[in-house]
Amino acid sequence: MKTNIALVATLFAVASFPLSAQQPSTADQPDSPAQQNPSGAEPANGPATSPEISAVKMSPVNGELVSKLDSKTAKTGDSVVVQTKASVKTSDGTEIPKGSKLVGHVIGVQPSGQGENSQVALLFDHLELKGGQNVAIRSQVQSIAPQGGTASISEPPAASPSSPSMAGSNGGSSGAPQGPRSESAAAPTASGAPAPGTVVARTGNIAISTTSIPGVLLANNAPGQQDPRMAQASSILLGAKQDVQLDGGTQMVVAVATAGPEAQ
Repeated sequence: MKTNIALVATLFAVASFPLSAQQPSTADQPDSPAQQNPSGAEPANGPATSPEISAVKMSPVNGELVSKLDSKTAKTGDSVVVQTKASVKTSDGTEIPKGSKLVGHVIGVQPSGQGENSQVALLFDHLELKGGQNVAIRSQVQSIAPQGGTASISEPPAASPSSPSMAGSNGGSSGAPQGPRSESAAAPTASGAPAPGTVVARTGNIAISTTSIPGVLLANNAPGQQDPRMAQASSILLGAKQDVQLDGGTQMVVAVATAGPEAQ
């Protein structure tokens, strides 16, 4: 457990970056924290720092969080379950019926404290299909939306066959497949904040993107890349100067690829 907590703490020593990620644009403010970039994170359009990895096609699974998730009270090892809302067939032909469960757990957590950024690292590692069959998976959280909202589905990302996490990006609008968007290219919301799914920063081969929940960001492997710091995680949720607080019923899209049946 200490190793996982240390992994998250080390990974987001850069956590000061996304503080303004869902605030109105600061493009006309040369002294803004986003432009000073005190964290050392690379700009969203910065070059990748490692070659592309071999890829396995991921299938987006639309579901909802069964129980609340709060970085203030969550502990390493806590179970996290997303129940599917529609039937899906993965690229290898595995049927995931509606009502199946994506089962994972918290592998590291850091609460906000005194107005600091918070983090929750998640690993979804298996499916519970109707009938009781368990299927091992690789996964990445693509998007998050409030209860009653709609989490967007982008072009399915790809995963490294050797890792439980996956390379790809979250976000995008429902409908036509598309890749991640940069902060400069995405249409802002009515409040002036970047649209959900906008990649606002990179650190190494990790892309940090906005979600439909104000102040909550997603950290994932950048498209076609595998950052070793993400080898144990599906995704990491970041709270900008607040705790990550997701209610039961929060809408999530989790991209998955099967890794074969688990031993019973």
